[in-house]
Amino acid sequence: MIRPSFYIFIAVSLLSVAAHAQRADTSLIPADTLKPSGVSGIDTVVTYSARDSIVYSMQTRFMDLFSNSEIQYQSVGLKAERVSVNWDNATLNATGVHDTTTSGRDTTRGSPMLKDGGESYFGTRIGYNFRTKKGKIDIGTTEIEQGFYRGEEIKKVDTDILFVADGRYTTCDANHPHFYFSSPKMKVIVHDHVVAEPVYFYIADVPLFALPFGVFPSRGGRTSGIIPPAYGEDGKRGHFFSHFGYYWAINDYMDFATTFDWYARGGWLNHSLLHYNLRYVFDGSVNANFSNTYDGEPKDPGRTESRDYNISIYHRQTINPTTRLDVNFSFASGSYFRNYSKNLNEILLQNLVSNATLSKTWESSNRTLTVNISRDQSLTTGDLREGLPSISFSQGQIFPFRKQTKSRGLTSTEAELGFLEMIGLNYNGNFSNTRQKTSRAIDSVKVDPLSSLQLGSVTEFQRLNTQTLNQSLGVSISPKVGNFTVSPSLSFNESRIFSQTKTPTRNVNDSTVFFQSLSDQSTRGNLNAGVSTSTRLYGIAQPQVFGITSLRHTLTPTFGVNYAKQIYGRNAPKFAMTGSLNVGNNFEMKYQPGDTAKEEKIQLMNVGGNISYNFAADSLRLSPLSVSYRTDIGRYLGISASTTHDFYVFEPSFSDPSTGTRVNRFLLSETGKLARLTSVSLSLSTSLSGQKKQNAADQTIPENVRQEQERVSGQLPQEKRIYRGIYEQEEADFSIPWNLSLSYNFSQFQENPRFKSRSSNLNANLSFNLTDKWQISGGTSYDFVRKQFSAPYVNVTRDLHCWTMNLYWLPIGQYRYYRFEIRVKAPQLQDLKVTKQGSATGFYQ
Repeated sequence: MIRPSFYIFIAVSLLSVAAHAQRADTSLIPADTLKPSGVSGIDTVVTYSARDSIVYSMQTRFMDLFSNSEIQYQSVGLKAERVSVNWDNATLNATGVHDTTTSGRDTTRGSPMLKDGGESYFGTRIGYNFRTKKGKIDIGTTEIEQGFYRGEEIKKVDTDILFVADGRYTTCDANHPHFYFSSPKMKVIVHDHVVAEPVYFYIADVPLFALPFGVFPSRGGRTSGIIPPAYGEDGKRGHFFSHFGYYWAINDYMDFATTFDWYARGGWLNHSLLHYNLRYVFDGSVNANFSNTYDGEPKDPGRTESRDYNISIYHRQTINPTTRLDVNFSFASGSYFRNYSKNLNEILLQNLVSNATLSKTWESSNRTLTVNISRDQSLTTGDLREGLPSISFSQGQIFPFRKQTKSRGLTSTEAELGFLEMIGLNYNGNFSNTRQKTSRAIDSVKVDPLSSLQLGSVTEFQRLNTQTLNQSLGVSISPKVGNFTVSPSLSFNESRIFSQTKTPTRNVNDSTVFFQSLSDQSTRGNLNAGVSTSTRLYGIAQPQVFGITSLRHTLTPTFGVNYAKQIYGRNAPKFAMTGSLNVGNNFEMKYQPGDTAKEEKIQLMNVGGNISYNFAADSLRLSPLSVSYRTDIGRYLGISASTTHDFYVFEPSFSDPSTGTRVNRFLLSETGKLARLTSVSLSLSTSLSGQKKQNAADQTIPENVRQEQERVSGQLPQEKRIYRGIYEQEEADFSIPWNLSLSYNFSQFQENPRFKSRSSNLNANLSFNLTDKWQISGGTSYDFVRKQFSAPYVNVTRDLHCWTMNLYWLPIGQYRYYRFEIRVKAPQLQDLKVTKQGSATGFYQ
């Protein structure tokens, strides 16, 4: 006979059937003081309590708990209004009671809730056997991974196996769900899958379709499975199935998905994505897309065939605190985005720029090492430029003559340093190996000098391979001379270049194309010496009117002279000497609206200008004057502008007035004007929004405190879901009642005073909530020069509780497009949607 090892304590007052207590909890006494041991088979402690009373019969070994009853056994917890326990057979029954405080409604108070591991089960009645760990739930519900399961009767036949009669599943949290899947028979294997037969899909209690059986995942997180397809029609390729494939959850750190599109008139398109992530160490993905489509039968004279591809590789890794690897590479055929993308930014893409960078820093010695591989591919011409690789080493500023000793933990101040101690050295070295491929048209030639037949022009690629080594060693010092900072510098730069060019050329004798090779190498050494000085001048006023407590103007002039000479190398010696002047102006204000209010510092305007003079040039020594402006008015309107002014006369060409050149004659001497305006640009921007609504729980916590709590607890901000259309649109945020952003850009270039090149456009984006469930957003750009709108769009979103309705419309232009969609919000049912879309290219679904 197995001796039970659990212990139960019952207070003496509970020996009477009529005894009551406000609250009773278990203590431990030997189990063999009760009825014959070994009957229940419970081998651990059972903890129980009740708010009203606990009634225990020593003779029958029955126990009843009344009002807010709780029982805890291993990982199983039970809460109910009333619980009855039979210790002889180790079973319990839990129920709620009729709520007599409500009139006219049949309500139950304290319905039982069983918590087993991470899942919670609710029902009108729950029965459980401690020994077999089997149970039964009448009209039970449970929530697993944002999904709600309900069954008229749930039986737990094993630790992880449930049988459900008349079961339902939904992600809608309404008391009466707006949609659900229903099945008369379901078998649930907890943390694995659900098998049901048959399966019916209901919306508003109306059945829409049925399946003979269904197998659904019930585990948390990612689950492998088939990706269901969508049916559509293309004006060019006919009927098709899209994104039919398989998702494979390889492990906790990696997954893979692949889908196919099949077209009735011929061809296919494959999308594959491999993603991996090890938090705080590395993450990345490989996205590959391949297509093979054709139009016409194999023997048709007008048959066309297209093979396109697009491959993207992304990797980000922190090897250690001082070493990091970042990879972002893309490869694509020239027509892939035009043929298959519905994103306007991708369709208009001209170049694919890729980079892979390994960086290492030595903070103690102020050194950095960078290894970079780059690739720049033209999607229109096929031109290609690759850096394989580029290696850079930098030694930041060091002070070789400065003492490293410290006094009482403090370093010496600048005033205490000697002249030699302020001398700094720096070094930069870079090696690059580049390959360049440039398209080049070869002119047509006659096949035979005596014949009129000609060969048409062909396009070949000129190839250029270059290896370059650049080194720079610099010496600098920045002593203080009164209120001025003087910074003399001296540097030596050396450049070694080796190049090999292969140029396609047509043989005039036999019209064949061959490549001419040309190799070249050069070495140059340059010596640069310079000195610059700067200071700060302040002007302060304290008007004490209209809340303005003070105004300050900071003037920062910087003047420098630089001398450069090529001391060896091809065509040496060469020299250049330039002088430069930069002036910065910063206007600030302090504002205090009231005596008790906090004083606020406001940036009024930044104005800067620069000009240079080339002493070594034989003409046009004075450079144009560049001026920049920047201000923010009340933090609501941002204004930035820039202008360029030329001091020389522009002389047009006699043969073509639209062309000309600057001549070495000052404008002041010929027209009396100091300078002429050659370019101007202006940018205005503003963004306004209503106050964001907060949940009741969030209103008591300041935003900065909430963010700090998330940071300390290691929580990551929830990633915003993106709506994929002709633009990438974030899903509607109904907590912001309205949002308006406006920007205006103007630019004009007139190096030739007779001809002006001008651009002027306005961009506007607006979103607002008609109600708490309706949001309308839209945007457009208007070109004032061409007098036309550019790619306006309208986006309408309706929150349907557990569903979302969205209409996206691009009404005009070459890429006009619309998409209407109703989809389930829950991510695990993201493929449950109805979509209708079309575009100017003839795509409909």
